[in-house]
Amino acid sequence: MMDLIAKKYTRAILETFSVKEVESIVVLFSQLSKVLEDKKVCDFIYSPFLDKAKKEELLVGVFSESEARFENLIRVLVRSNRISAIPEITRMLEKKILADKKHYVAVLKIKEELDSATLQSIAKSLSSKLKVNLDVRQEKAAVDGIRLSVEDLGVEISFSKERFFTDLTNHILKAI
Repeated sequence: MMDLIAKKYTRAILETFSVKEVESIVVLFSQLSKVLEDKKVCDFIYSPFLDKAKKEELLVGVFSESEARFENLIRVLVRSNRISAIPEITRMLEKKILADKKHYVAVLKIKEELDSATLQSIAKSLSSKLKVNLDVRQEKAAVDGIRLSVEDLGVEISFSKERFFTDLTNHILKAI
């Protein structure tokens, strides 16, 4: 449900604001998203005892004079009880900006940490094959193997130790 709501706001933001303004919104919304991750802040902002005017005042207070145009966007989100959509809107806007620049993020899930040189090497080789700019982010996983996925492009590369041994066993059994 929140996905659909965030898509509507994202589409409206992209139609209303210029590319530079959207980039500014992403920066501000990512800061707000980080603030909204704190449980105490969430409890306070989402409290039914805090009226919408106070919520607006708190959230609009984050903006400086140069960003006054974005205040109405925050007001709309607060009045329609969509504050919780800010992180999802931010994520969608970031994806759109990166897609326009042909810049994507790949997620590498692996058991142990890799050094930055290896990550850059992976990014460089995969970027040349896919003909896009690619950043590789690393996440730890409890699985014996490696999985690299670029969600926005629909590309996934994986190698599982367990599957390798299963395939090797099957191959040997077929040969006999």
